[in-house]
Amino acid sequence: MKKGLPYFFRNILKPQKVVLFDLDGTLTYGVSSTRFLFRRVGDEAFFEHLEQEWLKDRMDHPTLAAQVTQRMTGWKVEDLERSLHLIPKMTGIAQTVRSLQKKGYYTALATLGYELSASYFQKRYGFDEVRGTTLEVKKGIITGKKMVIFEEHEKAMFLKRLAKKFKLPLSQTTAVGDSRSDREVFKIAGFRIAVNQDGFLKGLTHVDVKGRDMRQILKYL
Repeated sequence: MKKGLPYFFRNILKPQKVVLFDLDGTLTYGVSSTRFLFRRVGDEAFFEHLEQEWLKDRMDHPTLAAQVTQRMTGWKVEDLERSLHLIPKMTGIAQTVRSLQKKGYYTALATLGYELSASYFQKRYGFDEVRGTTLEVKKGIITGKKMVIFEEHEKAMFLKRLAKKFKLPLSQTTAVGDSRSDREVFKIAGFRIAVNQDGFLKGLTHVDVKGRDMRQILKYL
């Protein structure tokens, strides 16, 4: 696994800035982490239908999450992580994280999807902290119970808490995202970078980048 620099080695006092990344469509490329997991088990059509209903505002996030989580009952976490190793991703994620950490950034990752997926990316690329929808796991198996949903507005709350924790103004924060789930955090972050955005962030960005190389954002930070 690729690791970032340990936080206590990077900055003895506190970070100079905070950057919050989205996961799906931002670090992953062309597919969400959950959709890819369902693709790997041959059940992509089920998830695709729910995802489209949500994107068209015909289904709320709690309903989608409840149905998806129930469908995942019995899945093994080790199988999930093996699948995530194969998901199409942006290139240069590890280099981007390390470079930002060297510049004094606290690197966070948040997703409306599963924190299990975010934790895989944290272990592989060295993000300092992650948040997402949590669910119960017993003996390495998803039970389908005790789901706690991470909502769109909670991304913004998470960024505010990090800024407060490190005694930083929101002007010293950056959000990196691509879509609907990033709207609320893009309204408060001091600097906003859209990566291959789908139109939901129109009018909310400072920078729009295209392509598959995450290192493009470094010239703006």
